[in-house]
Amino acid sequence: MRLVILLLLAFATSVAAFAQQRFDFKVREDMFAGMDGDTAAFDRAMKLIDDTLASDPDHAEALVWRGDGRLFMAGEAFQRGDIALGRKLYAGGLADMEHAVALAPNDIAVRVPRASGLLPTARAVRRVDLAEADRLTRIAVGDFEFVLEASRSGWSKMGEHGRGEVLGALADGWQALDDNAKAGFYLDRMIAELPGTPYAKNATIRRADPAARTPLTCLGCH
Repeated sequence: MRLVILLLLAFATSVAAFAQQRFDFKVREDMFAGMDGDTAAFDRAMKLIDDTLASDPDHAEALVWRGDGRLFMAGEAFQRGDIALGRKLYAGGLADMEHAVALAPNDIAVRVPRASGLLPTARAVRRVDLAEADRLTRIAVGDFEFVLEASRSGWSKMGEHGRGEVLGALADGWQALDDNAKAGFYLDRMIAELPGTPYAKNATIRRADPAARTPLTCLGCH
């Protein structure tokens, strides 16, 4: 679960520069390192989040990042066999994300971390609860489609990584929901808009074989 959550946060980095949000710049490196095994870094990230929320309980970015952190800790708890703690952290993480988006529904710096948290979490949940996995995936897809629309005016100026991650996440999400027509639309965009890149190469493979395990996201991430 730790690597899955690290993948979700890579999405947030791809698009965060577009939103120019300072809180993301403060928290992300420690969060990345923490989810890659650096406990002290993770503790620093969560302390920054907690301190921010202590002074401003409605800080939407801090809330959504706490949600990501709680989902990560939930995965760790489930792996240890602490089901009760895992469920508590899972519910708390989802509540943080929902609250954050309710506070700032049009903020890319909030919608991206939520979408990025829910999509890989849904993959893990899919093994035990299909309905819940589909629910999380639909929320994530909705967030990424919002990001795509909100980024329209500056889309061509975004880097290969940012565009590839958003399009790849959408293709992945719709495929997980068994909608290969919508997934194909985003795969075709990856092929057309990112020629000669790993995104286009992998999208071509997935377009030919939807069952292929070829990754569409975190290409060139940490």
